[in-house]
Amino acid sequence: MDIKREKEEILDYLTDEANIHHAPVDGVGAVYFPENEKDIIQIMQDASSSKTRISTSGAGTGITGSRVPIHGGIVISMERMIQLRPKDGYDLIEFQAMAGKASILISNNRKSAIVPPGLTLIDLDNGLPHDLFHPPDPTERTSQIGGNVATNASGARGFYYGSTRSRVTGLRMVMASGDLLQINRDEYLANEDGEIQFKTEAGNMLSIKIPDYEMPDVKNAAGLYSQPGMDLVDLLIGSEGLFGIFSEIELAMEELPGQILADIAFFDDEEQAIALADDLRLLKARGILSIEFFNSTALDFIREEFPAIKEGMKSAIFLEMSTQDKEMTSVLSSLLKKHGSQDDWFAGNRIDNMAMKEFRHALPDKLNAYLKQHGSYKMGTDFAVPPEVFVELMAYYHDIGELFQSQHPRDGVHYTMMGHIGNHHVHFNFITHTKEEQASAKALYLKLAQKAIALGGTISAEHGVGKKTVLVEGREIPYLELMYGKTGLMQIVEIKKIFDPDLLLNIGNMVPIGYF
Repeated sequence: MDIKREKEEILDYLTDEANIHHAPVDGVGAVYFPENEKDIIQIMQDASSSKTRISTSGAGTGITGSRVPIHGGIVISMERMIQLRPKDGYDLIEFQAMAGKASILISNNRKSAIVPPGLTLIDLDNGLPHDLFHPPDPTERTSQIGGNVATNASGARGFYYGSTRSRVTGLRMVMASGDLLQINRDEYLANEDGEIQFKTEAGNMLSIKIPDYEMPDVKNAAGLYSQPGMDLVDLLIGSEGLFGIFSEIELAMEELPGQILADIAFFDDEEQAIALADDLRLLKARGILSIEFFNSTALDFIREEFPAIKEGMKSAIFLEMSTQDKEMTSVLSSLLKKHGSQDDWFAGNRIDNMAMKEFRHALPDKLNAYLKQHGSYKMGTDFAVPPEVFVELMAYYHDIGELFQSQHPRDGVHYTMMGHIGNHHVHFNFITHTKEEQASAKALYLKLAQKAIALGGTISAEHGVGKKTVLVEGREIPYLELMYGKTGLMQIVEIKKIFDPDLLLNIGNMVPIGYF
């Protein structure tokens, strides 16, 4: 196992892609690179003995500061956790990944795969048999499976296939003490009092009481999952590293749905694009896999890279669909005509489809590069709301965007909107140039979050909350407190104390240190 202690070797692990949260280099003693479960156990046991804090690092593609070791200690990087040993009932598949030789296990019935946590989405796609795939497709293809599970990540095809949560059938996790937890779905369920009792590999019996806050009935990745009769597996998914470190993850596999077609339809009116999305949602059962939205400023942002975008286009819908229903191409054509599409790019083969995906992913990449160029950082929403209030939220987005623009008049784009309109989950991104603009954007961001909550939505649909805070009436509070209040956060603390009584793991995620 490799260990890095020099300052210049540690620097890359002190922030994440958003570049908002930063840890002091002097506070981090070392970065560890475990290669197997035994390595993780040893690190955890040593840290537990010395009461050393631990931060878990995935690929660094997160934007909420979850991996940032702001309270010091050590960092455990999962990037070399890419190999598994053979196991009865599974076929071992070995292949070359970005970080070296990798392996996964495919069940004999080919319905599931055991995956090491450090494997990236790109590597998993390359390692799986060609007729199988892992449906969740977060934009960051270099993100790691362990990080995806820790945040309940999802992507464009989450519209059809659901989030990472819907694919996880079992987990193996190293707890802070070095004890192990091996659980499968339907093994440990909450009783009528909301209690879940479970047993560790060392034979320790533990019991937790799930939070009693009410989760919004939308796509959600904010806080610990909590539902009557819930599965312990679901508590760990989206727990942002509070309870342990995953060493193995079992995922339900899906057979490829034949050929996947893609289309980008352009409109000179935003309402037409939203109306098309409404109709496409009704066709989900016929193979509509994803529905993504771009507003006019988002198109302006990538126009240089895609000069074929016609002038005057105010919005676009990107969609994917399977070819299982042969009539769907003609149905799509009729819908585009019905809703007044002014231009249409259709991908009828795999190569063209990949080019369409480049269009889909161009805006986040372009936006991040632009903000770094201006010494700024990404300040984008991750809200989802119920269907009946989605149009109201979109109108409020425009109101806030125009207010921000009036506060700071200048050339260039002030905000963009794009994302998963299929799930009523569109990202609003502030484009800031100066410290003054950043301060204004932070204040307006709070208004947006409060609006989403008031509409019955969530403040995080796919990224988690990490170490994000907001300023409310002069007081900086944890982001999650907006949704669940102090009571909800204290319930999360009580569960954490069961898994991690010395409070060593990923302190600051969901709940700041002051709550312990």
